[in-house]
Amino acid sequence: MTRVIVDRNAGFCAGVRRAIRGTKQILSPDSHARGRVAAYGQLVHNKEVTDDLSARGLENLERPEDARPGDEVVLRTHGIPPREEQLIRSRGAEIRDFTCPRVKRIHRQIREMREEGYEIIIVGDPDHPEVKGHLGHAGQRAMVLPAPRDARRAAVARKIAVFAQTTITPEFFYEVVAALERRGLEPTVVDSLCPFVGKRQRWIDRHSKAADASLILGGKNSSNTRKLHSLADQNGPAYHLSRAD
Repeated sequence: MTRVIVDRNAGFCAGVRRAIRGTKQILSPDSHARGRVAAYGQLVHNKEVTDDLSARGLENLERPEDARPGDEVVLRTHGIPPREEQLIRSRGAEIRDFTCPRVKRIHRQIREMREEGYEIIIVGDPDHPEVKGHLGHAGQRAMVLPAPRDARRAAVARKIAVFAQTTITPEFFYEVVAALERRGLEPTVVDSLCPFVGKRQRWIDRHSKAADASLILGGKNSSNTRKLHSLADQNGPAYHLSRAD
């Protein structure tokens, strides 16, 4: 008999569940939405969920300039830069903000550190929507370091504060921090990693070492899911599935 071990924490985090639940309420017949309901960017990186929301009437807003008066614009869990939020409001749309509360707190911390004179560094993927949202709060001198080698050659100030994209691994984050320290810098490190993500990463790393194979179920465009697959793949056969069939 095949033994299957399932992570009891598998599934969406509380922030994503909150965003999906809130969007469904807005789309329900008794919500009294005044105009179209549109998500600015993909609400979550999971095609099964976004297809379901689309079937319920959720439209997509590709650019802030596409917002119209009377629209109800849903902000994704990753957050967006303040300039884009202001532009959406200036178009006469109402914003329903489902940015993850943890991400909101990181935005506040970034602003506070910037106001204290720190140059902000974010470790992560520069193309990820969460990182773009962080940069919107970080000021013009902020930069993204996607790899330790970038830390070795980046032109940075002496007074720097380092934040992490919430879904990267702690090992990767502190490897970049160490590369900065080897240059003689003394960065102020703000641990902005998501503990929920970290717990799942540790779980799959531990259990995939004992398993004959690992199945990772999630969106193909989800960096979180891709990271889980990458960790499992280092320990044995691992398969990234986007659908049960």
